[in-house]
Amino acid sequence: MEFIELSRGCFYFKSAVNIGYIVNDDNSKGMLIDAGLETSAAKKVIKQLQKEKLPLTHLFITHAHADHFGGAQYIQQKEDVYTIAPAIEEAIMRNPLLEPIYLSQGNFPLKEMRNKFLEAPAIRVDEICSQGCLELFSDVQVIHLPGHSYNQHGILFHGILYAADAFLGIDVLAKHKIPFIVDASENMATLKKLKKLDVEGMVPGHGSYVTEYQNVISDNIHIHETITSTVLEEIIQSSRSGISLENLVAVMLTKYEVKPPNLGAYSLFRTAISAHIIQLLENGSAAYKITNGRPIIFSASYKA
Repeated sequence: MEFIELSRGCFYFKSAVNIGYIVNDDNSKGMLIDAGLETSAAKKVIKQLQKEKLPLTHLFITHAHADHFGGAQYIQQKEDVYTIAPAIEEAIMRNPLLEPIYLSQGNFPLKEMRNKFLEAPAIRVDEICSQGCLELFSDVQVIHLPGHSYNQHGILFHGILYAADAFLGIDVLAKHKIPFIVDASENMATLKKLKKLDVEGMVPGHGSYVTEYQNVISDNIHIHETITSTVLEEIIQSSRSGISLENLVAVMLTKYEVKPPNLGAYSLFRTAISAHIIQLLENGSAAYKITNGRPIIFSASYKA
């Protein structure tokens, strides 16, 4: 884990899951942005801040995925931090079982789904935030960035946007093949919103800090547009009698050469692919009907 200074008062811990850190001008307030996957990451963060004689008074969690708040409970136990999180996301942080539940389509999850990657330790949230300015930390703007998660928010401070998982770094984007999202329409709106922002640079949740962020975001947009068009044009429209939801997911995983090693990984890809399907159903490009006890997806023009 590398501790990198980006600009005045702006730093980040570069790792598989990045953790942001900002400090005000008089060194009286310091805020972590996310907390990593587990206790080991949180320990390294605290140790580094102590070494640099930097304060830790606030903790902002961008969204309720275990890899972003798994270390938060340890930080709350060791430091007197005021914790801030967005609505809906904070409910999952206080009740982390909800993540494997929604990935299990509402069923109580199998034991194998209840692991550190899908269910972080519960934390308290002192303040629920929304887009705007934080009263307790001057010059901080909270930016609404939904799509990857239900109500994800990022932090803008001194020209640096801590964008959480609103976009992925180039190397990470190629690795994931089908990036995780819960809402394809919101995700695309967020990416287009990021392109219009005028900032010095952006820190993604996964990947390196970028100043030429326009190109990276364009690549993210291209990947998501390609996935949507593949679902519609190469699968749904070519299936004259329609295709079941389960088979559509299987075809996509095969086409993208994704081999989930377990049910947890499969559930993440299924959710992401389903987000693109829902977008097509909502905008009228596709339709469905229940046939022989299964939802069958059709091209809207063929069904008509």
